Amino acid sequence: MSKAIRLNELRLYINRVKKFKVDDLAKEFNVSRRTILRDLEELSILGVPLISAVGANGGYQVLEEKNLLAVSFTKEETFSIFFALLSLKHFISLPFESEYNSIIKKFYLNLNGKMKDEIDLIKNKIDFKIDNQSKESPLLKELFMAAIGNEPLWISYLGVKREVQPVGLFSQYGRWYCPSYCYLRKDFRLFRCDRISEIERSTRSDKMNLKDTNLNDIIKILTTKKEYELKVELTPEGVEKYKSSVSLYYQISIDSRGYGVIKGSISETEIEFLADYFIQMGNHAKVVEPIELVAEIKKKILVLNDLYRDLV
Repeated sequence: MSKAIRLNELRLYINRVKKFKVDDLAKEFNVSRRTILRDLEELSILGVPLISAVGANGGYQVLEEKNLLAVSFTKEETFSIFFALLSLKHFISLPFESEYNSIIKKFYLNLNGKMKDEIDLIKNKIDFKIDNQSKESPLLKELFMAAIGNEPLWISYLGVKREVQPVGLFSQYGRWYCPSYCYLRKDFRLFRCDRISEIERSTRSDKMNLKDTNLNDIIKILTTKKEYELKVELTPEGVEKYKSSVSLYYQISIDSRGYGVIKGSISETEIEFLADYFIQMGNHAKVVEPIELVAEIKKKILVLNDLYRDLV
């Protein structure tokens, strides 16, 4: 009996008996005790959930039956699955990164010898490149689970606290985005996941019901909004503030005197947020363009001026 056939039959056998001892398996399959131990270790790597117990009545026990379902794929289906998994490997961040690496290993180990040889032969014949992903997004899993669970969150976005409720995740040009309902703006906003540095669970009771909200509909609304070119002049103090408060998400050039210029591309949905951000930097940051951002900053300053007009 080949190893592949033995592993498959061993999987079916332990699923049927649920509890077993190594010596019993060795006798059943007419192999050594050491061979059975190696087989059990390999089945465990492949995802068969086993637990061992010591003592006279010890042995092994299967934890869950649902993980033992065997599915057969054609050669073309196997290649298709492999290419789909391969397309993800260049992402700096994935929502389930550790699980992804485990899946790759299990998938490969579960192939028969001939199929492994063919995968080894063709894996250098195709590749996928993900461009422009310059920042890690370590909180993808938390954002995704909040979207699935219809849960609001407090996030730190470029150092500013925002209360949001994620709709889902999508990737474009190698960057991850999280369309979310913003409770401050009372509208949907598009958040770059690499700009989210902290997450806390919100306890608000009047959360939105976004379970039936279509992610693609929200994406279409948010991504079709106009984009602008950003230019901001910084004093030396402004350069230090910018460096210390956020990661360098926009390109910054610094001259010999320490003055800096920020340049980049921003979405219409970011105008309001960036107005608040640069106002916090006071006279150490001067927004040159876009004029829409300048206008928003002026409007907010007038509101603040009116708020304190009557105070001594």
